[in-house]
Amino acid sequence: MRSKFFLYAPLAVTLAQSFPAASRAENTAFASSVVKGAASSARLLSAGPLQGGAYRAAVEIALAPETITYWRQPGEAGSAPAFDFSKSVNVAKVEPFFPAPKHIDEAGTIVAGYDARVVLPLKVTPRDPNAPVTLNLVLDYASCGKICLPARADLSLQLPRDGASPHAAAIAEAERLVPSKLTAVEAKKRFAVARSGADGSWRLRYLGPGKAEDVFAEAPEPLFIESTRAGEGFELKLFSGSAPAKTADATLTIITDAGAFEAPARLE
Repeated sequence: MRSKFFLYAPLAVTLAQSFPAASRAENTAFASSVVKGAASSARLLSAGPLQGGAYRAAVEIALAPETITYWRQPGEAGSAPAFDFSKSVNVAKVEPFFPAPKHIDEAGTIVAGYDARVVLPLKVTPRDPNAPVTLNLVLDYASCGKICLPARADLSLQLPRDGASPHAAAIAEAERLVPSKLTAVEAKKRFAVARSGADGSWRLRYLGPGKAEDVFAEAPEPLFIESTRAGEGFELKLFSGSAPAKTADATLTIITDAGAFEAPARLE
């Protein structure tokens, strides 16, 4: 999405100096060193040995008070985390997952993100399951308080092949908070979307089970979708820049009192 960084020269120097600085590792076998930024820090965590052909791991981003970071599609403003695992050793594939976010008022702009420590689960598939795996990550993310700062963390962790991880429970909880994926057929039983009459505007009606608490909508760039509660349902507004758009293939993430799910939806 569009970047929202306001980086002044003295802060840029401070931030650049913070990139290589890493504190001593905690539980070194199952966590990387912590890389600190101006108002945040990041590290890699391992849930333990290989399970079913893949390792369970995570990226942990810790935030200073009154600081936020963004979801995979922040909305009208913001910058989603970017993961570069290309320098990893004996890794065939890494799949990052995002726990359900929240809507946050950022100086009058509503964004999707996190306002506390967040653990982003990873599924790591090795090329050779019998050989050691080293996860090397260049992580770019936003750290936004009174101003928004870009943060970069160079992280590395050789994934343990045995032993019990002290981070297994935290990673399992983060995995539980990741919305489940529904097909288009399954989605029709959960919600209905219809034009509201205004250009670029749709009404979403949740069909159950339980009650819908919030809705997040994604569309391919340069489109973005604003979602707000409207009575018993939700209103979706589709934009291309500042102008309404007519159609889009969207992904809707719906938070309910019984959990969260994501599903495809056609806005037309």
